[in-house]
Amino acid sequence: MKRAGISLLLLLLCTSFIVTAQDGKGSLVIVGGGLNPDNKEVYSRMIGLAGGPEKAAFAVIPSASGVPVQSWVSISKTLQSYGVKADNIHLINISVMDDDSTMDTDESKWAGNGNDKRLARTIRGCTGVWFTGGDQMRTMMALTLPDGGRTPVLEAVWEVYNKGGVIGGSSAGAAIMSEIMIGNGTSMGALKQGIIRDNGPENEETDALLLSRGIGFFPEGIVDQHFNQRARIGRLIVALMDSREKYHLAFGVDENTALIYSAYDHKIQVAGAAGLTIINAAEATYSLVQGLPDISNLSVSYLENGDSYLVNTGELIPAAGKKATRGNEYYKREHPAQAGILSANGSTLRDVITINLMDNKGAESISNLNFTDSENAFLLNFTKKPSSQGFYFENAREEDEYSVADIRLDISPVKVSVTKIK
Repeated sequence: MKRAGISLLLLLLCTSFIVTAQDGKGSLVIVGGGLNPDNKEVYSRMIGLAGGPEKAAFAVIPSASGVPVQSWVSISKTLQSYGVKADNIHLINISVMDDDSTMDTDESKWAGNGNDKRLARTIRGCTGVWFTGGDQMRTMMALTLPDGGRTPVLEAVWEVYNKGGVIGGSSAGAAIMSEIMIGNGTSMGALKQGIIRDNGPENEETDALLLSRGIGFFPEGIVDQHFNQRARIGRLIVALMDSREKYHLAFGVDENTALIYSAYDHKIQVAGAAGLTIINAAEATYSLVQGLPDISNLSVSYLENGDSYLVNTGELIPAAGKKATRGNEYYKREHPAQAGILSANGSTLRDVITINLMDNKGAESISNLNFTDSENAFLLNFTKKPSSQGFYFENAREEDEYSVADIRLDISPVKVSVTKIK
């Protein structure tokens, strides 16, 4: 009964949530999941935006987590390791799940604490708010009213943001940042099965794309997380094309990496171990072929640590020290056909658009074939445009760092005939 009740609430949330986004005045630290405690670039930036180690005060909201107390303890210890005072890190005890590590407390009884005005006051006294990972639908259920409005706690978080504070979150805590929220689904499921708007029992086994409503701190487009690691480009593109009348940008954040957003000047910076993929559908076309999406003229850009992106102009600013690859390509590989970019076990998007395309003088385009069955597939074609740019730097650890701007991407459903070579 407890599980069925939660499913019903989530169904109502998906179908009736009406909270609308607004522009804040502060900063966002949107992490793609898997944030390591030793990721100094991300933690230092977030603490700095909250006022520095001496002044920063954080409210931690573990509402998405299945182990809320453990999640709170983990982030609290990490923040303290970077100099934040223990007394300035506050647990906002909101959860819909019981933590099995605590024997004397049932944390699922915190489900209604979004209406607790005492907790709201605690948040208002903070300079930063952190949302843990877990299931983003739990956070939306806990922080919104039955009519779709904001609870007092959510209103307090907005006040912190509007006063210039920093709002951060990882994994599920990143998913809630955009107004249109991806709740579940795979890339292949999104392309083959399309979109669902609720996650009722009839949809528990589907890989279709679940779209719901997020909090809307981030006004520039749709956010996805665990992006490169879980091959989520397909589902993010399907979400973007469905929402293209309102947004033309979508942002895929890799694990252990942060999209850092300044609401003041609409500037994005990247910090951390991997990258940020930006999909632009401003000039894209979309049609259905036998019920499957056929999408042309998307623009793909890719940023890594230290790179910046100006949303208002669409300009990518590479990190200091990076040099242009165009005309100075390191590789010369002709016809580097790829397979499996829509699969977490296949070629990575990063390798396709950096090493195999923009840093490769032997290719002007790359085709990537992704089978749905023995006869059908989706063909992804990445093409250099006259405006496409690539940038490269070898860091002190002898690791390659890349930036890529404005590659064309087309996605088409195709029939495939396989014949054994004799």
